Amino acid sequence: METSSHSPEHITVAGADPGDYVVLEHREDGSMVIAPDTSAAAILRRLSARPATLEEFEAEHGPLQPPDDEG
Repeated sequence: METSSHSPEHITVAGADPGDYVVLEHREDGSMVIAPDTSAAAILRRLSARPATLEEFEAEHGPLQPPDDEG
């Protein structure tokens, strides 16, 4: 039986290939099909990173401007 595609189950694996994964399928024999979690949050965790604050972004790239044709 497959898991819901709307909200995949997230798991953390330890061992040879540690990291964050999502469960794609639960099989009747108890095994699971998993894939690496490629969400932005998982990628940031793998890189030990975090989103920049507005102040950090503007210090690096200058103040945010309105989108084209809007000001």
